Amino acid sequence: MRKWYAILYECALAIAGVLALPWLFYQVVFKQKYRKSFWKRLGFGFPHIQKGQRPVIWMHAVSVGETKAIAGLAKLFKERFSNPILVISSITEMGHEEAKRSLPFADHHVYLPFDFSWIIRPIVKKISPDIMVVSETDFWFNFLHQAKQLGAFLALVNGKLSERSLKRYQRLRAFPLFSLFDLFCVQNRQYQNRFSALNIPTAKLAVTGNLKCGSMQPYLSEEEMVVWRNKLSLTAQDLVLTLGSTHEPEEQQVLERLQPLLHKFPKLKILLVPRHPERCPQVAQLLHQLEIPYARYSQASFNPCARVVLVDAMGVLLKCYQLSHLAVVAGSFTEKVGGHHILEPSYYKVPVLFGPYMHSQREFEALCLERGAGLQVNLETIAQTVERLLGQADLRQNMGEKGFRLMLELQGAHEMTFNLLQEQLKASER
Repeated sequence: MRKWYAILYECALAIAGVLALPWLFYQVVFKQKYRKSFWKRLGFGFPHIQKGQRPVIWMHAVSVGETKAIAGLAKLFKERFSNPILVISSITEMGHEEAKRSLPFADHHVYLPFDFSWIIRPIVKKISPDIMVVSETDFWFNFLHQAKQLGAFLALVNGKLSERSLKRYQRLRAFPLFSLFDLFCVQNRQYQNRFSALNIPTAKLAVTGNLKCGSMQPYLSEEEMVVWRNKLSLTAQDLVLTLGSTHEPEEQQVLERLQPLLHKFPKLKILLVPRHPERCPQVAQLLHQLEIPYARYSQASFNPCARVVLVDAMGVLLKCYQLSHLAVVAGSFTEKVGGHHILEPSYYKVPVLFGPYMHSQREFEALCLERGAGLQVNLETIAQTVERLLGQADLRQNMGEKGFRLMLELQGAHEMTFNLLQEQLKASER
């Protein structure tokens, strides 16, 4: 007999599904969004997995950032476990593409089906994972409950919990979501305390660091630098600023304020990298309206006249940071986002600027400011701050070195998380 909370959860999902149906129909038919993922999230076309005697490890990450973060951990599973079948699931189409790009060694890249019991349970049962690893905050009850019923070891990695989410889960204390997990690997002590406030046993909680700090791409060689400069219409003499992970309306807000600097610094080039590449036609139209000479990365032709290069592809952002003298990490000038990984440029010794809205990345914000790796600006001060940094190479170098030292200190989360998972798995088998 099904428990009351499972029935209540299913009813809530059904109501949400009915309410979302008109919006989904509009997005799929008229906006041409979710066409790749919608039917697969209904469970169609799910791969048949021949398990045999091989252990099945199912790792789930909702989108791009979470997927990049678990790549190193997934590689450790593949290298150190005995011939495992590695399944990587995503929810967003960008996350799915990132999984195929950054985890090519995985056996299967899939979309996580909708969490209706009649969809998800047969699929989880068919795969029958031995280990289920969930990244950060993407909790789906039927997905996790079915895996647990089949005897899977459930682990949360790179876990985090905001104050707002804590209050919400405290109101749902009777709902047995977190009791399904065998292990919680969280980013810092503050998150550990918040999970502990949900009556999670101390033995299940461990601080293992932030996986996002250990998922950086290696440095480009000198030869690769030349190739990438050419791809991005850059020369070795250019002064390069990357405006990364932008959301609407940040492109217009920031570019309008930085545009006068293109006249003050004739060698200045801006690499503009929208968070969602499908928005690039809209951003290109904006650049045309602003009358800024620009090139598109996808056109694959060197354009020496371009002052802005619109990077309309995934997987290029970290290379842009490495080629830069200064980085502005967006998603922090709009309250609806609340910031991105502002320490990514620091790994390449590049000073970073970010906006006032960092409520989704408080830890990175505090570390960056405390250690002098970057500066927080707003739309009124960004042009003045960028001008000052572009004119002071020694200040840029000093900030870049501080950020690099910070990133070195934050390495090791993948190894620590994997070792703890391995220990707990061995203990559970005794």
